Amino acid sequence: MTLTSLARTSLGVILVCGTCSLSIAQSEALATNQHPLVKDLGSLPPTYTRSQAYAISNSGLIAGSLIQVGHDEANHGFLYSNGQMIDLGTLPTGTFSDAFGVNDRGQVVGRALYVTPGMPLDRFFHAFLWEKGVMKDIGTLLPSNTAIAYAINNRSQIVGESGGHAFLYEQGMMKDLGTLPGGSSSAAYAINQAGYIVGQTTYPDGSMHAFLYRDDGMHDLGTLPGGRNSIARSINNRGQVVGTSTVTNGNSHAFLYENGQMTDLAALPGGTDFSDAKFINDRGQILGVGMLFDNGNFISISLPNPLGQVTFAFAAAINDSGEIAGVLLPDYHAAVLNSDLLTAEHP
Repeated sequence: MTLTSLARTSLGVILVCGTCSLSIAQSEALATNQHPLVKDLGSLPPTYTRSQAYAISNSGLIAGSLIQVGHDEANHGFLYSNGQMIDLGTLPTGTFSDAFGVNDRGQVVGRALYVTPGMPLDRFFHAFLWEKGVMKDIGTLLPSNTAIAYAINNRSQIVGESGGHAFLYEQGMMKDLGTLPGGSSSAAYAINQAGYIVGQTTYPDGSMHAFLYRDDGMHDLGTLPGGRNSIARSINNRGQVVGTSTVTNGNSHAFLYENGQMTDLAALPGGTDFSDAKFINDRGQILGVGMLFDNGNFISISLPNPLGQVTFAFAAAINDSGEIAGVLLPDYHAAVLNSDLLTAEHP
């Protein structure tokens, strides 16, 4: 089957959900009417009419943000579990939260607005850990007042950025991971079950390099040939790392790093001169902007819709079952796409 016919067939399936605009209660009641290719997770109306998914665990838990249209700093993080969307709320003095990571245990991490008591009312983002109905402020790297948590593994290890440095939070302590030699700042975006961490360091000249952090410290992954900048966004449990690097002409190309080598995915059949790799699962499926690299093939997941009914977009993460977390447009609802159906014939 060609990629063109594959996209056309998949598009026809997505059109089945063209009129989906459901609350969670409605989506549960009418779940049998949704095609298995894409599931609309809804939102929590009337306050939150939009939602966006940022993370999905191997157990199918989904985390993201509930969006209140027309109100700044009014987002609330959510956890979607067992057909229910749970509002994670905020820190006691705050009004805003976003959820960026979730593990198989139902622990969620992200950022939440923290407002200092008294006058003046200083406002900062703090990293949080939510579990069993409670949002906990996990603090910052002193003397910084800000922190964001991006990911959590099943060992409850959390990574993120605070005060311009990557951090690892475990057993109630936040550890500064530092930078690559000569670096001026860093951020950690992902962690696997072995505790390996990936992210990026910025140098004083403004260039950025992807890093891999292990027990023996932080390692520079370099760039693709001719490139100045790179960033590592995801690592799986096989130690494969994906991200983006510039190349000689200044464009950004998705890369796969394994066994000490960085491979340019744009150079493979079906690749383009601009791409970005966001996530890799343990099956080796690589999620990018509008595409999935699977077993040597590039497959479109942002299928154009000539009828203007519905499109799956803003893909953020993929689990080992091939489920992709993203957004269903035009309703702008968090959604999950079953990528395995993109590689199969449909009746």
